[in-house]
Formats: sequence, C-alpha cells, structure tokens
Amino acid sequence: MTRRRERACAGPGASWRRRLLVGGAVGLGTGLVVGGTLGRLYMRLVFLAEDVSLGFETAMGAIVGTFTAGGTFFIAVFGAFAGVVVGLAYAAAGPLLPRGVIPRTILFVAGTTAFLTGMIVRDNQDDFAFLPVTTSLALTALAVALTALPLPWLVERLAPVAEVTRHRAASRVVVAAGMVGFLAYGISGIAIAYSVEPFV
Repeated sequence: MTRRRERACAGPGASWRRRLLVGGAVGLGTGLVVGGTLGRLYMRLVFLAEDVSLGFETAMGAIVGTFTAGGTFFIAVFGAFAGVVVGLAYAAAGPLLPRGVIPRTILFVAGTTAFLTGMIVRDNQDDFAFLPVTTSLALTALAVALTALPLPWLVERLAPVAEVTRHRAASRVVVAAGMVGFLAYGISGIAIAYSVEPFV
C-alpha cells in the first residue's frame, strides 16, 4: 500500500479522533469554568431568594449562602466531568444534527438542558425538600444552558463536524427520538422535584 493510500485510509479515523479530543477538551473547559462558576453563584442566588435555606448543605456538599472550599471543589469537578461527557456527545452526534451551527446549537442546548436538569434533580432529590423548587429548577436549567451554549460554536470552529449527506431522513428520526426522550426525562425530573415533601 502506498503512502497516499495509507493517508487516505487513516484520514477519516484521525479526523474522528480529533473531533472527540476537541469535544472533550472544550467540554472540560466550559464545564469547569462556566458550570463551576454558575454552580457556586446558584447557591448564593437560592439564599437571596429564600434566606430560610441559609446554612443547609446540599447533596453536592455546598453550603447555601456561603462559599466553602469543599463545596466549590465538588461543584467544579462535577461541572468538568459533565462537560467532558457532553462535549464527547456533541462530537459524536454532531453529524446527525441539522446543517448549520445555529440549528445544531438550539437542539444541542435544549436536549442537554432537559437531560442534565432531569439528572441533577434525581441525583439531588433531597435538596428539594428545603430549597425553593421553582427558583432552584430555573437556576439549574439556566446554568446548564449557559454552560452548553458555547460548546457547539467552539467545537465547530476547532474541529468542524462532518455533515451526514446520506440517509438524512433516518438521522432526523434518530434526532427527533432522542429529543423526545431527553424532554420526557427532563419533564419527569421536574415532576419529581415538585413531588418531594417539604422539609419541616
């Protein structure tokens, strides 16, 4: 096999690995910086909205109304880990999304917000016994959305995601089914948050 053929065969694999690497790295950065910062700010805003929650320790180890090293570290780690997973997911699923960075971003942010909000509620269900539910859900969804928002733009700029030119109808079905699943998961998480018995 000639070197030209070797490069031709290796090209798609190298491009795929590069997209995954860029997606993971961008996700790590946005999750750590944006998600971690917003997570800590979220605790302060919850206190300002309902100061009765002051001093409560959340499931993530953060103290509502105060900034502790342990709580800050845990939230930053969670944001970084979630960012990596989300970044890899975008790099892998990007070719199935509609053409154009704006439609891709809208779908990606909507799906990510629904899924992660539902997951966060389930993992921190006890917190909703003493936190203001509506405010907490709104701040959680906003923090997730703002963390996910820059990711598609950065990945597309650093490692453009190839578009699927064949089987577009099948890819639309896959994307639609995924969005329905994410939305259902998020809505059920919201229902769980409102069903938690208030702390007395």
